[in-house]
This record gives sequence, C-alpha cells and structure tokens, in this order.
Amino acid sequence: MSVSRLARLTAAATAVLALGACSAGDAAPAAPAAPAGASAAAQAPGAPAAGERPALTAQEVADLGTVLVDQEGYTLYRFDEDSAEPPTTTCVGDCAEKWPPFVVDRNGKLGVDGVEDSAIGLLERPDGSTQLTVNGWAVYRFSGDTAPGATEGQGVGGAWYAITPDGRKATPV
Repeated sequence: MSVSRLARLTAAATAVLALGACSAGDAAPAAPAAPAGASAAAQAPGAPAAGERPALTAQEVADLGTVLVDQEGYTLYRFDEDSAEPPTTTCVGDCAEKWPPFVVDRNGKLGVDGVEDSAIGLLERPDGSTQLTVNGWAVYRFSGDTAPGATEGQGVGGAWYAITPDGRKATPV
C-alpha cells in the first residue's frame, strides 16, 4: 500500500470516527440548504440552529419506501458503476453535473437521522473533495429532481437508484 493511499485511508477513518461521534440530536447539518442540483457543502462544527433539519434523513418517499433525503427533502441516490468495497466514485465530469455528489466538509459535523453511525463514511473524489458514503456507496442528488420528494432519478440507465438507510437500492413497494 502506498504512503499516500495509507494517509488518505487514515484521514478517512479519522473523519468517519468523528462523524460517528455525532448524533442527529447534537450535530450540525452538513449543509445549508443547497439549490437543486448543487452539492451539499458542510457548515463548521457546532450545534444546529433551532428548527434546523439534519443533513441526511431516512424518510418515506413516493412508492419506494424508506430512502435517504437531504436537508431539503430531495431524494439521494447511488450508482451501480461505483463500488462499495473499496468505496469508489466513477461519476465525474459531465456525470457529476447531472448527478451532483453529496459533498461534505471532512472536518465538519454531519447531522443524520435514521442511519446507523457505522454506515456513514467518506471517500476522496478525484477533484480532492470529500463525498459522503452509506455502507460504502457514494451518495448523489439528481439534477432532474425539481422538488423535494421527487424520484425522477430512480432506475435511470438501469444504474441509478434511490439509496436506502443501509446503502441498498430502493425498489418499488
């Protein structure tokens, strides 16, 4: 294992441990409300403002059952061409324009609700940003979802699926 890979893995493990120490009740959300199609950028650590929602929440959505949504209620997705072991993202360039990665501050606190702390992880994207993972699967938004609760990205190209709290593909109920 190369020194740089070991350093990245060590940094990711440290960040995951820091995230694991957070709970929905005491963690700041990873992002202020981001416009549709934008990546989530994390806030500095601290207590959430009154009435602020966690950055990541398990919620009943459309006909898919319980899936993950961001702070605004937009459905989050996973991509079959990525890998969970090791966590890898393949959606870059034009793909990332259509499917914005759920990017977080490696050193920030992340508010989550309905997801086991042990399922939350991070991976370093090719551009150096840090993307959230759930059970190893990189998490994205879909630019075609124009309203909270929309699931227009479900099944796109036979490779994009809403992500469940355990990192699996959501299937119609």
